[in-house]
Order: sequence, then C-alpha cells, then structure tokens
Amino acid sequence: MAKQTVGIGSSANDGSGDTLRVGADKINDNFNEIYDALGDGTDLTDIIDSNGVLDVRTGANKIVFYYGALTDLPSASTYHGAVAHVHATGGLYFAHGGAWIRLNDETTGPVTKYTAGVVGSSAYTFTGPGATAGNNPNFTFYKGHTYLIDNTANVGSHPLQIRTSNGGSAFTTGVTDNYNSTTGLTQFIVPHEPSDTTLVYQCTNHSSMVGNITIV
Repeated sequence: MAKQTVGIGSSANDGSGDTLRVGADKINDNFNEIYDALGDGTDLTDIIDSNGVLDVRTGANKIVFYYGALTDLPSASTYHGAVAHVHATGGLYFAHGGAWIRLNDETTGPVTKYTAGVVGSSAYTFTGPGATAGNNPNFTFYKGHTYLIDNTANVGSHPLQIRTSNGGSAFTTGVTDNYNSTTGLTQFIVPHEPSDTTLVYQCTNHSSMVGNITIV
C-alpha cells in the first residue's frame, strides 16, 4: 500500500479536507501496514534495541552488503566485525584487526594473511603463518593459493608493491590493489602459469625495503 496522506484542505476550516473519520481511517491504515511489516500486527518487533543492535529473528530477511571495490570499504577498525561483498573481486570479507580479510571460497583456494611491520625506512617485517623473523624475509608462495598482505599500518609512508624484480614494474597477474595507498591491503591469487616465478615485494618509497617471493 502506498502511504495515505490526510487531506487537510486548502486553508483552515474551509471544508475541503478529509472528514475526521476518513482521516482517522487513513492513519489507522498507515499504522496497520507498519505493524504488519515490522511486527505481528499488534506489537512491533524490537528490530533495533536500546543499544542500537539489530535483532531480527523471523522471516526471510534480506540485507545487502555490496561494495564495488576494495577501496569502497569503510574503515575496518570502525566497523570491526562487519561483513561485506566486494563486486570487483567477487569475494566476501570480514573486518578484524583493522583490516578487511577475505573468506576462503572455491575461487580463492587456501588463504594466508601476513601483516607487515617496518624497521625505520630500511626494512619490512612480517607476522603470520610460517613467517620468518627478521628484516625483509623471503617468501614462498604456492600456485592456486591466495595471499593477503596487510600493510594498513604503514601504507602512508611505506606503500608495498609486488614487483617483477628489484626496482622493476608492478606484477599485476592475480594481484588486486597492488600498491594500495588507501587501504594498504594487497591480495595476490597466485596463477598456475605465472609469467615470472621469482618476484619481490618492495616499498615504492624506499628501495632497501625489499624481499624475494618465489612461486612454486
């Protein structure tokens, strides 16, 4: 039903508006539709509680979490725990630890995340599964696997880019948001037939911040 508006006439007491009964009937119809849609017809369901928490327990609910690209995502720190679909990558992400993390699916294969740190302007360090301690560690990436490099804490001064060689051009095959100066999150879905099997990660501002990536 479209919203029904009570006719109030052209001016006060000109007799051209709805009668009291007709106006009250429109108001009742409007409220009945709201109570049917957001409740059981008699009482409203507590969809949003006093703490601002969305609580919908019945019905086939539909909430779209659509973003065109990774750069369109809101702050992962502000919206910790949120989920989002990114159309450009076809992936579903959740916000945790200040970063958007892609969920594993049949298009990505196993997913591994590394978080980058820095030592001044001379080296990167990394934490994550199997990460080697020390400065500018080398990595072995596997074909068909997905790797997330979270450089959000350092992206302003030390943007990280996956390159074909030390000082070389950006490697783009399978790489999403390489050298992302906004989010700092780089995704690399390693192709099965890469044009290069020896790559590097490197800071675009400081050439000494560089390490090897071997694809096997």
